Order: sequence, then structure tokens, then C-alpha cells
Amino acid sequence: MIASGRVSWFKLDKKFGFVELGEGLGDAFLHVSVLKAAGYVTLPGGTTIRVRLETQADRRRVVEIIEIDTSTALEGEPEPIKRKNAE
Repeated sequence: MIASGRVSWFKLDKKFGFVELGEGLGDAFLHVSVLKAAGYVTLPGGTTIRVRLETQADRRRVVEIIEIDTSTALEGEPEPIKRKNAE
């Protein structure tokens, strides 16, 4: 399933965060490995992303990030960090 949403929060020290999905879908787990595959290490809250989701036991998780728009990040959030050697 493909959906759009906004990063609720992401903690680099925990290596995960959550995305608030649009269309009343709730939220989805976001692991640092998925961010790294998209060329980032961390994203600020409020960042709009388009993602591919997987659902297991009524829980959603992001398995791929298709598009990232950091211009929607919340004021006061840290800057996004791009992965070294990202293409």
C-alpha cells in the first residue's frame, strides 16, 4: 500500500520514529534502515513523505520512502541529516 503522511517524530538515538498517515489510516513505524535507504539518517517532525507500507497484525510499518518534502518540517525541529555517500 502506498500512502502519504508526516513524520510525527524520529529519534536517532532510538533509531526509529513514527509517521502520521493521511486519510485516517493512523500511524506507521519508521526504522532508521528505511531512512538510510532513502539517503537520510534522520528527518525533522512535520516532514511530508510518501511511503510504501506493510501491515502485519494490525500494525503498519514503512518499508520504503518514495518521496520526501522537508519544506513542511515544523519550526524549531532539527535540520534533516543526509546519509554520507548518499546518491
